Amino acid sequence: MSKIDENTLTRLLGNSLQREVESQQRMDATVARIIGSGPAVIDQYKAAPQPGHGPGTYQPRARASGKDVVSLFIPETSFKAGDWRDFQRAASEAINWLRHNRYQVEEGQKLCWGPAFGLDPEPLSYRDGSGTIWFNAAIEQEQDFQLARIKSRT
Repeated sequence: MSKIDENTLTRLLGNSLQREVESQQRMDATVARIIGSGPAVIDQYKAAPQPGHGPGTYQPRARASGKDVVSLFIPETSFKAGDWRDFQRAASEAINWLRHNRYQVEEGQKLCWGPAFGLDPEPLSYRDGSGTIWFNAAIEQEQDFQLARIKSRT
Protein backbone atom coordinates (compact mmCIF):
# COMPACT_ATOMS: atom_id res chain seq x y z
CA MET A 1 0.00 0.00 0.00
CA SER A 2 1.32 3.43 -0.79
CA LYS A 3 1.85 6.06 1.90
CA ILE A 4 -1.07 8.13 0.59
CA ASP A 5 -3.42 5.17 0.78
CA GLU A 6 -2.38 4.42 4.38
CA ASN A 7 -2.82 8.03 5.45
CA THR A 8 -6.21 8.25 3.74
CA LEU A 9 -7.33 5.01 5.35
CA THR A 10 -6.16 6.16 8.79
CA ARG A 11 -7.96 9.50 8.39
CA LEU A 12 -11.19 7.85 7.24
CA LEU A 13 -11.17 5.33 10.10
CA GLY A 14 -10.44 8.07 12.62
CA ASN A 15 -13.30 10.21 11.25
CA SER A 16 -15.64 7.22 11.35
CA LEU A 17 -14.74 6.50 14.97
CA GLN A 18 -15.22 10.15 15.92
CA ARG A 19 -18.68 10.19 14.27
CA GLU A 20 -19.60 7.00 16.15
CA VAL A 21 -18.48 8.53 19.48
CA GLU A 22 -20.42 11.74 18.80
CA SER A 23 -23.49 9.72 17.83
CA GLN A 24 -23.28 7.74 21.09
CA GLN A 25 -22.95 10.95 23.11
CA ARG A 26 -25.99 12.50 21.37
CA MET A 27 -28.00 9.33 22.01
CA ASP A 28 -26.97 9.30 25.70
CA ALA A 29 -27.99 12.96 26.07
CA THR A 30 -31.33 12.36 24.34
CA VAL A 31 -32.18 9.36 26.50
CA ALA A 32 -31.22 11.25 29.67
CA ARG A 33 -33.37 14.20 28.61
CA ILE A 34 -36.37 12.00 27.72
CA ILE A 35 -36.42 10.05 30.96
CA GLY A 36 -35.48 13.09 33.03
CA SER A 37 -32.51 11.33 34.58
CA GLY A 38 -30.60 14.47 35.38
CA PRO A 39 -28.59 14.13 38.57
CA ALA A 40 -30.90 14.19 41.56
CA VAL A 41 -29.89 16.20 44.60
CA ILE A 42 -29.40 12.99 46.59
CA ASP A 43 -27.02 11.62 43.91
CA GLN A 44 -24.69 14.55 44.51
CA TYR A 45 -24.12 13.36 48.07
CA LYS A 46 -23.53 9.69 47.30
CA ALA A 47 -19.91 8.63 47.54
CA ALA A 48 -18.50 6.68 44.62
CA PRO A 49 -17.51 3.12 45.50
CA GLN A 50 -13.84 2.76 46.37
CA PRO A 51 -11.60 -0.21 45.59
CA GLY A 52 -11.23 -2.57 48.53
CA HIS A 53 -13.29 -4.94 50.65
CA GLY A 54 -16.56 -4.40 52.50
CA PRO A 55 -19.66 -2.24 52.07
CA GLY A 56 -19.44 0.60 49.54
CA THR A 57 -16.38 -0.91 47.88
CA TYR A 58 -15.60 -3.05 44.87
CA GLN A 59 -12.84 -5.49 44.03
CA PRO A 60 -10.82 -4.48 40.93
CA ARG A 61 -9.87 -7.38 38.67
CA ALA A 62 -6.11 -7.68 38.43
CA ARG A 63 -4.26 -10.43 36.59
CA ALA A 64 -0.58 -10.62 35.71
CA SER A 65 -0.45 -10.91 31.93
CA GLY A 66 3.32 -10.81 31.56
CA LYS A 67 6.50 -10.13 33.50
CA ASP A 68 5.58 -7.12 35.67
CA VAL A 69 2.56 -6.39 33.44
CA VAL A 70 -0.88 -6.34 35.06
CA SER A 71 -4.26 -6.37 33.38
CA LEU A 72 -6.38 -4.16 35.69
CA PHE A 73 -10.13 -3.66 35.23
CA ILE A 74 -12.69 -1.60 37.13
CA PRO A 75 -16.47 -2.06 36.98
CA GLU A 76 -18.69 0.53 35.32
CA THR A 77 -20.43 0.94 38.69
CA SER A 78 -17.26 2.49 40.18
CA PHE A 79 -17.74 5.73 38.22
CA LYS A 80 -20.52 7.79 36.67
CA ALA A 81 -21.45 6.07 33.42
CA GLY A 82 -19.99 7.90 30.46
CA ASP A 83 -18.11 10.48 32.54
CA TRP A 84 -14.47 10.62 31.38
CA ARG A 85 -13.17 12.56 34.40
CA ASP A 86 -14.91 10.26 36.87
CA PHE A 87 -13.49 7.26 35.01
CA GLN A 88 -10.00 8.77 35.33
CA ARG A 89 -10.55 9.23 39.08
CA ALA A 90 -11.75 5.64 39.51
CA ALA A 91 -8.89 4.23 37.41
CA SER A 92 -6.35 6.23 39.43
CA GLU A 93 -7.83 4.93 42.70
CA ALA A 94 -7.70 1.34 41.40
CA ILE A 95 -4.05 1.72 40.36
CA ASN A 96 -3.23 3.20 43.76
CA TRP A 97 -5.08 0.35 45.47
CA LEU A 98 -3.13 -2.18 43.39
CA ARG A 99 0.21 -0.66 44.44
CA HIS A 100 -0.67 -1.50 48.06
CA ASN A 101 -2.45 -4.80 47.39
CA ARG A 102 -0.26 -6.56 44.84
CA TYR A 103 -0.97 -9.88 46.56
CA GLN A 104 -4.48 -9.60 45.04
CA VAL A 105 -3.09 -10.04 41.50
CA GLU A 106 -4.09 -13.36 39.94
CA GLU A 107 -1.09 -15.29 38.57
CA GLY A 108 1.10 -13.02 40.70
CA GLN A 109 4.10 -15.31 40.25
CA LYS A 110 4.78 -13.38 37.02
CA LEU A 111 5.48 -10.24 39.05
CA CYS A 112 8.98 -9.46 40.22
CA TRP A 113 7.49 -7.65 43.25
CA GLY A 114 9.47 -4.47 42.70
CA PRO A 115 7.86 -1.05 43.08
CA ALA A 116 6.87 -0.74 39.42
CA PHE A 117 4.56 -2.57 37.07
CA GLY A 118 3.06 -1.83 33.68
CA LEU A 119 -0.60 -1.96 32.73
CA ASP A 120 -1.76 -4.20 29.89
CA PRO A 121 -3.86 -2.02 27.51
CA GLU A 122 -5.92 -4.85 25.97
CA PRO A 123 -8.82 -5.37 25.89
CA LEU A 124 -10.33 -1.92 26.47
CA SER A 125 -13.46 -3.38 28.09
CA TYR A 126 -15.50 -6.54 28.45
CA ARG A 127 -18.82 -7.73 29.86
CA ASP A 128 -18.72 -10.58 32.39
CA GLY A 129 -21.26 -13.38 32.73
CA SER A 130 -23.41 -11.38 35.15
CA GLY A 131 -23.70 -8.45 32.72
CA THR A 132 -21.26 -6.13 34.52
CA ILE A 133 -19.12 -4.06 32.17
CA TRP A 134 -15.45 -3.80 33.14
CA PHE A 135 -13.15 -1.06 31.81
CA ASN A 136 -9.38 -1.28 31.49
CA ALA A 137 -7.66 1.07 33.94
CA ALA A 138 -4.88 1.57 31.34
CA ILE A 139 -7.15 3.74 29.15
CA GLU A 140 -5.45 7.13 28.88
CA GLN A 141 -7.45 8.95 26.20
CA GLU A 142 -11.10 9.94 26.16
CA GLN A 143 -11.47 8.65 22.60
CA ASP A 144 -10.36 5.17 23.74
CA PHE A 145 -12.78 5.40 26.69
CA GLN A 146 -15.68 6.23 24.36
CA LEU A 147 -14.65 3.39 22.02
CA ALA A 148 -14.60 1.00 25.00
CA ARG A 149 -18.12 2.14 25.96
CA ILE A 150 -19.39 1.54 22.44
CA LYS A 151 -17.76 -1.87 22.12
CA SER A 152 -19.00 -2.99 25.53
CA ARG A 153 -22.59 -2.33 24.50
CA THR A 154 -22.45 -4.58 21.43
